[in-house]
Amino acid sequence: MLIERRIQQLADNIRKDMDLLNDYENELRYETDPRRLARYRREIERQRESLTHYQQEYDELRGQLTGEPPAGMQDTADMLRQMDAKLDGLVWGQKTIQDDLEDFRKTLLDRFDANEQTIISTVVQRLDQNQSATVQSIIDEIETRPVPESEIQETLSAVLQALSEIKQNEAGHYDPQLVSEATNLSEMVDDPKLDVNHKLKVSIPIIPLILSYETEVGLKSKLNLKTAWQRLKAWRGKG
Repeated sequence: MLIERRIQQLADNIRKDMDLLNDYENELRYETDPRRLARYRREIERQRESLTHYQQEYDELRGQLTGEPPAGMQDTADMLRQMDAKLDGLVWGQKTIQDDLEDFRKTLLDRFDANEQTIISTVVQRLDQNQSATVQSIIDEIETRPVPESEIQETLSAVLQALSEIKQNEAGHYDPQLVSEATNLSEMVDDPKLDVNHKLKVSIPIIPLILSYETEVGLKSKLNLKTAWQRLKAWRGKG
């Protein structure tokens, strides 16, 4: 009876984890945010550790058997195999998504010179696939047709104001890496040697990154930055 109860408890635990893995699979189908993807990867790794413990417990129980296997023994073995296959599928799917995203980021970085890439690469690495695609499409438009002077100035002003707030980081809301990056980014955007069109181009990847942080903590400049971003996207749509 004791082994049967332990087999039933083991099966129940595996079912619960399989339900979680199915939820992860559904969420990952549409998820592109790097921070959320990293969280799912950690959860999948934890589930792999759980599977190892479940398999060890199953083997221990099987080794204690002296007669006919109790009811549920074979079902539990089948669920262990299913969980193993599900984890392999999720890990492979994550690798494919990550490889595709890295290729997309490399294509985006190739639009900038070597010095700019050194600074912008840390920003691009934080963009998800949707953000990267938007940035790429706006840069395409900037390189093929003129942007109204008023749009350029408003965008650059909003970006510099937001970067200034992040550099101050008075309440400690932003991570140290972003604060450090903000100094280099503002110097680049405000570089007098660059023409305004080029300043606009290097500013584009910065905006969605800042706005993604802005959803967690408020920026005084958020309205100006959001407005500038929406206007740029609207301008792109008219091309």
